Amino acid sequence: MPAFALQKKENKILLIAAFIIMLSMAFSQGYKATHDLTWASDPDFDRDIAFVRGALDGHFGKDPNYTGEYLWYNPLLFSIEAAIAKISSLPPNIVAVKAGAYLNLLAPVTFFIMAMLLFGFEAALASLLSFLFLVSGNILGWGAATYSPWLYPVSFTQFIFYINIALCYKAFSSQKYFWFILLGVSVGISFLGHSAPSLIIILIMISIQSQNIFDSFKEKKYFLLRKYVFQGIAAFIFFVIAAMPLLYYVVGKYHLHLINRATFEYTEGIFRVSNFKQMIQANLSLSFLISIIGFVWFYKNFHLQLIRRIIFSWFFISIIMYVYSTVVSVADNKFHIHLPGTVPAFHYFFYLKALQSVFFGFGFIFLITPAIKWTVNLSNRKKATNRKRDYANIFFVMIVLICAFIYFPFYQNRADFVLLREQAIAKGNEKDKIEVHDYILQNISDDMVILCEKDPSIFPVMATGRKMVSIAFTFSNPYLDFDRRENDRNNMLLFLKAGEPISAKQLFSEYDVSFVLLSTKELNEYKTFPLMLGQTVFKNAAFTLFRLNK
Repeated sequence: MPAFALQKKENKILLIAAFIIMLSMAFSQGYKATHDLTWASDPDFDRDIAFVRGALDGHFGKDPNYTGEYLWYNPLLFSIEAAIAKISSLPPNIVAVKAGAYLNLLAPVTFFIMAMLLFGFEAALASLLSFLFLVSGNILGWGAATYSPWLYPVSFTQFIFYINIALCYKAFSSQKYFWFILLGVSVGISFLGHSAPSLIIILIMISIQSQNIFDSFKEKKYFLLRKYVFQGIAAFIFFVIAAMPLLYYVVGKYHLHLINRATFEYTEGIFRVSNFKQMIQANLSLSFLISIIGFVWFYKNFHLQLIRRIIFSWFFISIIMYVYSTVVSVADNKFHIHLPGTVPAFHYFFYLKALQSVFFGFGFIFLITPAIKWTVNLSNRKKATNRKRDYANIFFVMIVLICAFIYFPFYQNRADFVLLREQAIAKGNEKDKIEVHDYILQNISDDMVILCEKDPSIFPVMATGRKMVSIAFTFSNPYLDFDRRENDRNNMLLFLKAGEPISAKQLFSEYDVSFVLLSTKELNEYKTFPLMLGQTVFKNAAFTLFRLNK
């Protein structure tokens, strides 16, 4: 740590003020990007909106888009969104697109607190500089740990991960059952938010406790074994209790039998193996080089054993899970080899970027400390040592803030703020789709099944929380056979067009289809639809909605 380590309350206040300034800079940009929007562009938000509507209608625990099926997606975020919508009377789509700028502030706040607890104020502030402005470059908020105004589950839930890192330190340093119980509860809540950070923390706990058990054998302190085992049992029991709102369904109802592998093999953009070159280019930067310097400094000079174990476990587990999850996807898509999977690989990469910010703090301090010392000594040769420390702290804060101010114009043009905003505006201008969405919400009950093509199944139908035959594979319940449902949908639409296959006619009854949504421009292709399609209940330039004759 630097020679100008903080000792005075006034200096801590100075660093906290710098923290607030940088946080306000980031928030102002997040607010500017989303404050006047009505829809978020990504279909992930439409999936969440569907679950919000289900919760508001008293159907928590049910799949909002498949009849008779159960909760399969982590419920923490959509439950919070449902509570906000209930209290504020705002439509779920407004909550989904606007709340992120506020709720996602929890990420930088808890990241700063975590870093402060483990490494001190200076390292925390320097790391926050990277976390807010530098580490993600132009990678979208769902792909790298940073503050983002978009309420993706991965972006939101990261704050619990940082809390869990701090709790992990408290539990293993104090060896008190209270902290292990609290850690178990917190990991369970994290699991309700997102699976990846929960799995990383669980593996970190296993890694540290396994080392403790090994050391007790090595040192012949067998009396500690019982304590270590009971610590793990305590954490596990309270994890299960806290995670029960999801475990009840995915374990109790579906027995963790994943069928639709697309939900954990999905990849896009730079995270495709074929785009590895672009991945390197997107991550190479001056801040990355500073993080490498910080990694080397940490490895050589940071000697607090427990914190070293936590950080390096975080590092290696994230790398291993990222590589493994990438292999799972490639093995299936290229060689049809089905390996057990967890979540898409980029969710583990996300937490590597958080760790990059941690190492950046050490590298940044290492690089600027000589300059600060030289400046302070040159200008205050006759000052007392404590006074020099005060000046050093002021110079440090000034350098951090200057870096933030210099980079801010580039930060404002990140794709997270510009591209996603443009796409959200474009989606909000899709009037025909929004008209369909609004009509369905107001006139079709949530237990009715709508047959439609893939594109409208994503938007506008999914966000209504109404039932469908099939949705796009990445949003389809992973415990159900997506291919069968997709084939059934295609056959039913083909039957409406050509009267074949005849076997598809009974599928309308099997899925209890009540409405059919078709493209208005393609109506002339449906030669047999008059035989089955009844009253036209809604029509605009893009879509026609029919009530099905039964």
